[in-house]
Formats: sequence, C-alpha cells, structure tokens
Amino acid sequence: MKQTDFYQDIERFSLLNAYYAYMDTDAYLADQLFIKHQVRVHFREEYVRDGSPYRVIFCHVRKRDQERFLAALNELPGKMMLLGYTDYLDACRAIWGNRKSHNEKEVTDCDAVRTTEQA
Repeated sequence: MKQTDFYQDIERFSLLNAYYAYMDTDAYLADQLFIKHQVRVHFREEYVRDGSPYRVIFCHVRKRDQERFLAALNELPGKMMLLGYTDYLDACRAIWGNRKSHNEKEVTDCDAVRTTEQA
C-alpha cells in the first residue's frame, strides 16, 4: 500500500480499477470534490466509530480517472480545515500511522525468520 496522510492506495489486482480508502465526514464532503473534478467513484464499504465525526470509506475508480480522483482527494484536507475539522489530518495519521507501524513490524519479523532459516 502506498502511504499518505489522508488516504490509502489499496493494492489489489484489477485491469480496470484502482482501489482506495479515505476519511470523510458524516456530510460526505469529498463527494462535492468528485463532482467538481468530474470523476465517477464506486463506493464500497464504510466504517465509522461511535462518537467520531469521521468515517473511513472504501471505493474504486477506473484507472483512467485515477489522476482526477487523486486531484480531488488532495483538495480534501484544505476543505476540511475551512469547514472547521481542524483535527482531520491528526485523525488520519492516527488511523493510517498505526497500520504503517504494524506492517513495518511484520516485515521485520519475517526478515528475522528468514535469517534464522538460512543459518
């Protein structure tokens, strides 16, 4: 997975689609950006934690629309800040940061096992 502050590129084999997860609010502020950039997004699952204004949304876009989709997502943090969600980037880092450190630990453990097996 590609690491960013506020969305994740999900590596999944597909000839036509690119898969992503991003954080949005209950008002679905990213939808307006997708309309502005004229990109069609196919929404999948979404998860929300009780008491949190944010939700993680899984989606996919056509690979040909990927550039416009990412342009829309790059505008999302600025829009969140303007509308009063000042902790948006911190919330994103809390979610995506935990996943990164977990994956790095798994890779380190696997490398240790391989080194032991080779010896």
